[in-house]
Amino acid sequence: MPRATKIPATPKLIALLEPAEPGLWFCNWKIWMEARQRLDSALAPLGLRSRDYWLLAIAGLGNVSQHEIADAFGIDPSSMVAMLDGMERRGWLARERNPRDRRVQWVRRTEAGDRLFARALPRAQRAEARQLAVLSEAHRHQLVAAMRKLVMTSK
Repeated sequence: MPRATKIPATPKLIALLEPAEPGLWFCNWKIWMEARQRLDSALAPLGLRSRDYWLLAIAGLGNVSQHEIADAFGIDPSSMVAMLDGMERRGWLARERNPRDRRVQWVRRTEAGDRLFARALPRAQRAEARQLAVLSEAHRHQLVAAMRKLVMTSK
């Protein structure tokens, strides 16, 4: 299998990836890339990745459909099936048919998933705190409040 070729960092590519005046989308992307790397590192000792953590978090809400989870992740429902299969094999999630609509499968955390999430949550919180540590407490509150407002007004 051929190896991926590294793309040389041309001035045009650098300007695209590091704009002089980054806007919301660029900043959000860079922050998320850093956050995902930090979260993956924090969760690695538990055998988890960031997407596993978020699946466990959502499944902990109870009676969430596969389709709703796929929508939340922004992926095709058929792609979600493989992710859920792997977590179900590990014993962290379980699926069951909605008794009122057999076409719908609910996803929930198992007891093992609950225990794992309880161990993962403080690691995730510490990773988040480390990422935000460069900001003063006032700026952290201001940033999170602004982001929550954006989240609440989207869709």
